[in-house]
Amino acid sequence: MIVNKILVLLFLPFCFGKSVEVTFKDVTFKGFSVFTEKFKKKIPSGNKLADFLPPKTVYDAIEMKEQHIPLLTKGSLADLDQLDELVIEYCGVEEVESGAISNVPNLRKLSLKGNAIKSIAKDVFSHLGISTLDLSLNQISTIHPQAFDNMPDLLNIQLADNFITQWNPEWLKNTPLLTRISLQNNSIEKLPAHAFKNMVGDKKYGKIDLTINLVFSHNKISEIDPEAFEDLTRINNLWLDNNVLESFDENLLSGIKVNDLRLNKNNIKCLDGNLDKILKAETNHIDSNPFDCNCLEKIKEWSNKKKNVDFTFAEMECTAQRIKVKMTALEKRLKELKGERDIPKEVEEIEVFETKPKNRAIKFVRI
Repeated sequence: MIVNKILVLLFLPFCFGKSVEVTFKDVTFKGFSVFTEKFKKKIPSGNKLADFLPPKTVYDAIEMKEQHIPLLTKGSLADLDQLDELVIEYCGVEEVESGAISNVPNLRKLSLKGNAIKSIAKDVFSHLGISTLDLSLNQISTIHPQAFDNMPDLLNIQLADNFITQWNPEWLKNTPLLTRISLQNNSIEKLPAHAFKNMVGDKKYGKIDLTINLVFSHNKISEIDPEAFEDLTRINNLWLDNNVLESFDENLLSGIKVNDLRLNKNNIKCLDGNLDKILKAETNHIDSNPFDCNCLEKIKEWSNKKKNVDFTFAEMECTAQRIKVKMTALEKRLKELKGERDIPKEVEEIEVFETKPKNRAIKFVRI
């Protein structure tokens, strides 16, 4: 009896203890050097990728695609000192723990595209020296205000094709080189005041001047705060196409030099105000909006003298509308003319008496 109790006590920790997460189980990965595959290995079970690298092998990239890795645990991607590019795509990753990626001094590009990540916690990517972070095609709806802080070499962040509903101006502190934000195909409804305050300042990569690219195409933006872009001085690409904007204030881009502005495929009926201030970019795309045709005519007259403005299909639509109006009026007039010549139904026959010689019957003639 005593022996049985001892056995029960010995097995209790195994029955009720917290299970240990295994990061990599039956996971295959490849190693590359200068775009050439150098090795391919399978991890039967383990928590640290570095433990399964072939000894004395030169590599600069590691790739895992279409594997099953739901959780990247702390330290699982640590101590990879040769690594320049890490690709973990379409592997069902749901969570990345803080500290999962560490001691990777040469890591330049990190892609977690096509996974199932729903939220980004604080400091998951902070202090990494990467220049490109790709989190597109996930299920991200929540991002901690400090999730992307202190990334001194970050140039490009990809957050396209997620479930993000708002832009937080507090994101991306201490990212002095950041020049491209891609958030297309999300559900953002508004750009708040000072939305890009953490992107202020001249940016250089070595001796190369860098300019900002803001890609917010295919969202649900209906409102832009008057001070949304206030902190910026130069924007290379400002893409706001395929949203639900109904207007664009003439002072939104005051003091900002813009190269390419995209407002096409919104709900804009007219651009009210000073067109020199609104359409100030080198190239302005405003096509496929439901423009009032009189307003579009004014824009056309202005653009002939001033700027490169793309509104080809909108102009064709207005031309089609004018033709339709004229055809409708012509059709109406033709019906009126036809009506004037039609014989009323109640008078289908008119009897005309012909004068004939005597002794002959009078003949009715139908006309």
